[in-house]
Amino acid sequence: MSDYILSCCSTADLSAEHMAARDLHYICFHYFLDGKEYPDDLGRTMPFDQFYQAMTDGAMTKTSQINISEYVDYFTPFPEEGKDILHLSLSSGISGTFTSAAGAADILRERYPERKIYVLDSLAASSGYGLLMDKLADLRDEGMDIDSLYAWAEGNRLHLHHWFFSTDLTFLSGADAFPRRQAFSAVC
Repeated sequence: MSDYILSCCSTADLSAEHMAARDLHYICFHYFLDGKEYPDDLGRTMPFDQFYQAMTDGAMTKTSQINISEYVDYFTPFPEEGKDILHLSLSSGISGTFTSAAGAADILRERYPERKIYVLDSLAASSGYGLLMDKLADLRDEGMDIDSLYAWAEGNRLHLHHWFFSTDLTFLSGADAFPRRQAFSAVC
């Protein structure tokens, strides 16, 4: 067992079962469905089929990033248990959560100066983010120490090709800011 934890955001598109099997820790984003807040807890609070059906039925949706205080609360038990932390965040290009995580890490480094607390912008999203986390778990499980794993992640995070497929273009254009044709060409 390593002396550090490997952590990511719930947006890495891995199942709760997969995260547990790989010993990946995660912090939940939030989403709102018709004004009611839910944690993005990998389908536990609201099964994915119900969520997507609500969207199809016209429910108003929006997401919310994780704030500094939530990160502090999430990270704190790890250094208290004597564990160091390597957390990769969702890409800063689509969320401000990296800034929140980095701010929380600064706070915790002052409280636990003996612990290593690394936060890295994955520059990734969705399944590509999940693949990166899986690779990091492989390297950790092969015995790579936290400093080497951080350096590997930083040096290799841009070596992923992110591909996705969709059976429906309905939700790809955001708040209908672009016609569907432009949204499709923008993501392909």
